[in-house]
Amino acid sequence: MKILYYFYELEGPMYAWQYLHFIEELKEHNIYIETYNPASFINFDQANEALIPYMKKNGPYDLFLSCVDSAKLYRQIVLDIKRELSIPTILICWDNLELPFKQKMIAPVFDLVWLTASGTKFLFDQWGCNTIFQTFAANPKNFQPKPSGKQISSIGFIGTPYGGRANRINYLTSNGFNCNVYSDAIFHEGIQLKKRKIDVKDVAIKSSRYLRFSIGRKVLYSTIVNQFLSKESKLIENEFLSKNHSVSFDEMCRIYSDLALSLNIIELRDTHILKNGIPFNNLRAFEIPMSGGLELTSYNEELASYFENDKEIVLYKDFDEMVEKCRFYLNPAHESLVNKMKIAARKRAEGEHTWYHRFSKILNGL
Repeated sequence: MKILYYFYELEGPMYAWQYLHFIEELKEHNIYIETYNPASFINFDQANEALIPYMKKNGPYDLFLSCVDSAKLYRQIVLDIKRELSIPTILICWDNLELPFKQKMIAPVFDLVWLTASGTKFLFDQWGCNTIFQTFAANPKNFQPKPSGKQISSIGFIGTPYGGRANRINYLTSNGFNCNVYSDAIFHEGIQLKKRKIDVKDVAIKSSRYLRFSIGRKVLYSTIVNQFLSKESKLIENEFLSKNHSVSFDEMCRIYSDLALSLNIIELRDTHILKNGIPFNNLRAFEIPMSGGLELTSYNEELASYFENDKEIVLYKDFDEMVEKCRFYLNPAHESLVNKMKIAARKRAEGEHTWYHRFSKILNGL
């Protein structure tokens, strides 16, 4: 199968992850994804004008896939692809939980709209879209258990510790739990991570989008509260905090395999400050178990349906339960149980949460 993916691509991990995850994995199953990058053209008019001639010259393609909005890919071009090439079209909405209106204009002309979060599905249904919900996944070949043979008896977090991430780590260290943080940012900017500067124009644009739906209003409210009323989120240095530089991809898999618990923060944006934060099951939710790690994160029903709590993942409903579970799983007497859970998590991830599983369901829905 040959797919053309209209993918606005710039340099950096924000874009490279798609190769590491589903593009490389699907190739193993004879599903070849060729990218068409509008950023390589002078402007979007030129990119759109050249698209169909390119497809006719380099095809045939079995499917047209995109993840952009109508500013980058024009509605009429999608309609012309369906009319002239007679192939199905799919739109992937990576950020539909937070930014559903971004793709409002383009989504209805696709044959199928893939939503990675269910919270705004009702909006796409109202717009007349044929939708399907499929969360993220992980590539089982790239994310493999690589244990060194020596367990790290602490809680680890790989990534920049800002906002709710820093607050969660601080809570753990303040309760006497050893936490290893892996991020160059805490060395470049010092232990205190500066707040983002306010861009008035950007705030106005996002506010107009967020005010239109319930989840957006919660995101906007929590952002305002966190920006103006809360104290700066910073890591608090103490004897229980271990600062480490960012790690390579291979090293990341080894660390996930070796850590007793790998912390994941799934609350969307600044909603961690709300009594009930908005959960968003991110890539890390699947990368940790696929790498043979034992994931520690807050409870939500969706994630609990993917991995069995206290058998394949460690979920907590409040901070008291988080402390209780950390104390239990970090106890050296339970090391064999932790290792057993890691094996079970990998088995579950490999058996149900690969990108091939996700795409198979999508393709079967056409």
